[in-house]
Amino acid sequence: MNDEASDLSKLLKPVLEYDVQQDAAIATEPSHDIPETLTKAPRSMNIVIHIVGSRGDVQPFVSLGKVLKEKYSHRVRIATHLTFKSFVEQNGLEFFNIGADPTELMAYMVKNPGLIPDLHTLKSGDVGRRRDSIYEIVNGCWRSCIEPGDGTGPEPEASTYHLDTKAEPFIADAIIANPPSFAHVHCAEKLGIPLHMMFTMPWSPTQSFPHPLVNIKSSNADREITNYISYTLVDMMTWQGLGDVINKFRNRALNLGPVSVMWAPGMTHRLRIPFTYCW
Repeated sequence: MNDEASDLSKLLKPVLEYDVQQDAAIATEPSHDIPETLTKAPRSMNIVIHIVGSRGDVQPFVSLGKVLKEKYSHRVRIATHLTFKSFVEQNGLEFFNIGADPTELMAYMVKNPGLIPDLHTLKSGDVGRRRDSIYEIVNGCWRSCIEPGDGTGPEPEASTYHLDTKAEPFIADAIIANPPSFAHVHCAEKLGIPLHMMFTMPWSPTQSFPHPLVNIKSSNADREITNYISYTLVDMMTWQGLGDVINKFRNRALNLGPVSVMWAPGMTHRLRIPFTYCW
């Protein structure tokens, strides 16, 4: 076995050395060979940032928005809960209300820190109210991509958007979002625009540690495999509970077909949506 491995390494060595040399050559190419279009600053874009959560979730995105606006001259709209309107506008950014009360959302998470709500939550109707809040949020996120104004008034008819002369029109060129906003990948699909995910806690599959919502007490599987699978488990449970809400949104608001609950878990990972973590 060792002799075979040695022979194989001898065969592969020239190929690997050639690849390394090619990579080094590409890295050291002079800058004047770079197309001129790639050396210019990007054009100004309309960027909408979808955020669901507490002030601690919103604050990092406000800092990001200020950089995008002040350094790169993009038009930035922060789409989040109404309670953060003054905070966003005090930092010189546009605000759009996506609805729902973050206090209620946080209270639900405190009472149900795991994936499955307890019996009291089921009896009290909190699950139904949370589903209603999610539907309000995803619709608010979609409106923030295409609608003028700040979202605090009644939802206008699509045919009358252009009649609102008081507000500057807004059509998103790119979306930045945190995972609990849920509408991100669906809005990006509808508009055919780039999506970049960002969050303050681990949310993309890794073997290093489990999903923060999963409490693994024991497992007879390999630790790294268990950690990796925990992310798929969270997605599966989420889609079991909210899949019909998301598909109703896709159908009614976006005029898109439904996503199978079998295919949906891990969708953003399989589509290679870029993910940045900030803290």
